[in-house]
Amino acid sequence: MRWLCGALSACLVEPALGLGREVGYAEAAGHFASLQELQHCGDWQLGERSVALRLLRFTLYGQDLLFVDLLQPAADGTHLQVERGFGFVEFNNDHAEMSLEQLRCSSDGKTGVHISGIAENGHDGSRQRFQINLDGRSGAYRYQASPSE
Repeated sequence: MRWLCGALSACLVEPALGLGREVGYAEAAGHFASLQELQHCGDWQLGERSVALRLLRFTLYGQDLLFVDLLQPAADGTHLQVERGFGFVEFNNDHAEMSLEQLRCSSDGKTGVHISGIAENGHDGSRQRFQINLDGRSGAYRYQASPSE
């Protein structure tokens, strides 16, 4: 009987441990039909290479997820391919229930990407104006948010 109670407790607790999981770039990219918005953020010239940047907003698991792609020409030059994808833990959590709107992105022409928009929290209805400054070379970013009226 003790074993059964322990097993039942583990089953009841286990789903709670899964809340708050970060949804990674590869997982979202596997759900291409969930892509809701795609914006060209600009281009970089890195030596001889030209790199394009784009912002992607997916709706997955009942919320919006945000990513940036770094694209470069394929070896044969026929198409662009993703060199690297970046995600943002502030939004890409499967329990965050965030809705994103008024998204804007731009490139500094070197290695920086600036993203801004409004995020609405589905848990309490609060709205925040946010900004993200991404360093595309290192992958590091700075996130800032303030209440939106």
